[in-house]
Amino acid sequence: MTGPLSENPRGREAVIISSIFTGLALIIVILRLYTRLYIIRAAGIEDLGIALAMLCSIGLTICIGIQACYGMGKHIADVTPRDMTIFLRAFWSSLMVYYLSLGLTKGSMLLQYRRIFPPRAFQIANWTVMAVVICYTFWTVFSSIFACVPVRAFWTKEKANCINQFAMWFTNAAINILTDFAIILLPIPVIRSLNLGKRQKIGLISIFAVGGFVCIVSILRLQSLVAISNSSDQTYDNPPAATWSSVETNVGIICACLPLLRPLLTKYFPRAFPSRHRSNYSRPNYAATFGSKGGSKALRSKQGYALDVTKRSRDSTEDGRDIQVVTDIHVQVEGAEGVQMTGWKTPTSHRHWDDASSAKDIETASTAEMLVEQKPRTSR
Repeated sequence: MTGPLSENPRGREAVIISSIFTGLALIIVILRLYTRLYIIRAAGIEDLGIALAMLCSIGLTICIGIQACYGMGKHIADVTPRDMTIFLRAFWSSLMVYYLSLGLTKGSMLLQYRRIFPPRAFQIANWTVMAVVICYTFWTVFSSIFACVPVRAFWTKEKANCINQFAMWFTNAAINILTDFAIILLPIPVIRSLNLGKRQKIGLISIFAVGGFVCIVSILRLQSLVAISNSSDQTYDNPPAATWSSVETNVGIICACLPLLRPLLTKYFPRAFPSRHRSNYSRPNYAATFGSKGGSKALRSKQGYALDVTKRSRDSTEDGRDIQVVTDIHVQVEGAEGVQMTGWKTPTSHRHWDDASSAKDIETASTAEMLVEQKPRTSR
């Protein structure tokens, strides 16, 4: 080992910054999972995706720490051949977890879009971007693993067939930035078409545009790659690129999670974040049913629709008396009048929920903004 981090200020700085952002992202992910699993009870595959992205980001920070311990931040002349081998192996591993974290984060955001925005044209565009992200992620991970053939030549520097790494990094960075912009811009046309006030539209667009921070970080990382490509002392000049890579993955994860934390804030800070469905809606306009096991009623307002669902289940006690458990689920859908929502009856579409519908179907109904609140009560 080239020495402790106290003797390597550039490497130490990269580790500290990466650890701080990773810790912040981990806290936000935990809050998101708590919100989705225990508050609204509507966890989906996108939550699994963001959890895996977080694990990859933690792996990236570990790789950065190993690199710093074995030469990153020091002049290449001061790094022993053994330490250089370990450094390059950690660097090789960091590329894979970096690209996996980015791909999983973007996939999670696109899956969330799939729940939120129902128009067919948007769904087609969303799946198109998803296909690009999947192909891009597969390519970046594959090309990172097999950057050299045999693979070990990446860190042993033996004779091998290797890809032009700098060309690959710049190509991947450019595609990464383009997909970032695509994900940010994708929902804006749908939001603009909603029958909402100007302030509400701006608010919704701002929520989704928070991902613009990721684009800024991606561009800053690209600048650090340019510095490395022109460097003759790459171990010394690598810390900025490593730092920006970690910041990029963690900022992406944070931006993907923040819009989903409102139910948590509403629950624990009701004065600062009031539950808007309590005051936004007026008298019922029509009703739909779920058959014998439950019912629902829809309320219309100037800003969209709300759906109050009642689920009933029965159990019995030892004395033979029935216990009826009733759960009220209130779902706020702030959407445009006339937007077709799957299984939903609107004044323009006249479509109904069928008996096969479930509370989860309602809970995951396509929305521009959804607040779910469950209030169980038990009666005999």
